[in-house]
Amino acid sequence: MGNIRQPLLWLVAGVLIGIGFVSLFSGGLLLLLAGLALAVILFLRNRGGRRGWPALLYGAGITTALLLLPYVLGPTSCVAGVGAGCYQAFTVATFAVAMVVALTGLAFAVVEVRRGRRP
Repeated sequence: MGNIRQPLLWLVAGVLIGIGFVSLFSGGLLLLLAGLALAVILFLRNRGGRRGWPALLYGAGITTALLLLPYVLGPTSCVAGVGAGCYQAFTVATFAVAMVVALTGLAFAVVEVRRGRRP
């Protein structure tokens, strides 16, 4: 159970960071700060090892991407260059960066698991 609990805490920190980032201007600052604080505590607690930090990357990236997905797939609500829906390029770029972060975390997790299997 200890092997699962540590990456799970990193994943929770990543999810908090992702939700806090997307909802930053509507009260998400506290979630963002809570996720960052949890990540710092986990980092300081495990100075010798980097186990679990790919879960942080994956959690932050996939949470951000999933929360932005409806805005990327749906039609833009921007009419004649005015309105709240006129940030489609920013939304798509943020979604792309979030996917890269999530896939990078997933790739590092695969590398970490493969290193752990070697005798």
